[in-house]
Amino acid sequence: MRHPAPGRQSPAMALHLGLLPPPATTAPLRRPTARDQAARRAPGGGRGGRRAAKLLVSGALATGILALALPRVAGAQWDDIAHALASLSVAHLLLLTLVWLAGLWAHTPALTAALPGLSHRRALLLNLTGSFVSNLLPLGGAAGTVANWRMARSWGFASPAFARWALVTNLFDTTLKLALPGVALLWLAAAGVEAGGAVGTAAYVGLGLLTAVVVVLWFLARDDRTVTFLGRLADRIASRVRFVRPPAEGYAARAAAFRRDSAALIASGWWRMALGKIAYAALQAVLLWLSLRVLGSWVSPAVVLAAFAVERILSMVVITPGATGLVEVGMAGVLVALGVDPTMSAAGVLLYRAFTFGMEIPVGGLSMLAWSLSRRTALTA
Repeated sequence: MRHPAPGRQSPAMALHLGLLPPPATTAPLRRPTARDQAARRAPGGGRGGRRAAKLLVSGALATGILALALPRVAGAQWDDIAHALASLSVAHLLLLTLVWLAGLWAHTPALTAALPGLSHRRALLLNLTGSFVSNLLPLGGAAGTVANWRMARSWGFASPAFARWALVTNLFDTTLKLALPGVALLWLAAAGVEAGGAVGTAAYVGLGLLTAVVVVLWFLARDDRTVTFLGRLADRIASRVRFVRPPAEGYAARAAAFRRDSAALIASGWWRMALGKIAYAALQAVLLWLSLRVLGSWVSPAVVLAAFAVERILSMVVITPGATGLVEVGMAGVLVALGVDPTMSAAGVLLYRAFTFGMEIPVGGLSMLAWSLSRRTALTA
């Protein structure tokens, strides 16, 4: 999850859960009409049909980008890529699986620090299930957040506590993503590797966005004035919107309390959050290096970090599920531009993404199924 882990979840959604109470019901429920029932029965009708249609369209777009753009950008043929992947042994796959699992487990201290009382096992479950939902849909971070919220509520955590968890973990995750391209650019320069193109662009984009994030956080974190001002605006809007029921104390007071609680949470556990996020990113970078190594290509760690940093930035452009297609093409392009064999670049990137994206779907789906069954058993007991 990747996260999702948590990567893939929306800070805006977290603020909504923490600050906005459920809307008031102002009108009686309307009985379904014959047209509504026909729409649900029709192929593609209803919410399930729309979601399936979105999934098919986004999946087709990701597949098209991957199938057409990857060989062109990498300069490798699909037959050669498939031949390289076919050379993998069971021992290779086992090694990569262990590193992938180690990264997920190393990430759990960051999640438990942001939600006191959360166990490492449940943190891993939140990570996997959030990634499962996010990886299936374009812009699926909000859906993954809602899925995690339902799980956290079933374990007894209040919505404000979960909102702080989602917001804080996403802020740490986003900050690290934006800082990585600059670190990679400096490492390449120290290693004497000329870097430009995608790495340089990602570094400048990351630096600009990171600066903006730091400025916004400074205004929000220094005192209650900014959040109180925003809360008062929300109070004025809510007073003019009939279907929104503001809290009794008002959004301004609630926002100030949320800011203070979030600041206290970060002050007490920032080092565990930072170490967990860094360890997770480091093990994912190791997974990328090993994916290239088991295929027979030795790549400089500085070059691997450059490709990984570009992947972190592109993973935020979720126009396809998990930014699939864009991420693979960008990573392969960086590796080839920095001197890695085209076929090994494309095959290594696909192998790496098979774990960080592909494996999270069935494993996360099974995790969610297990949670659903255990919850149903507990309710019927």
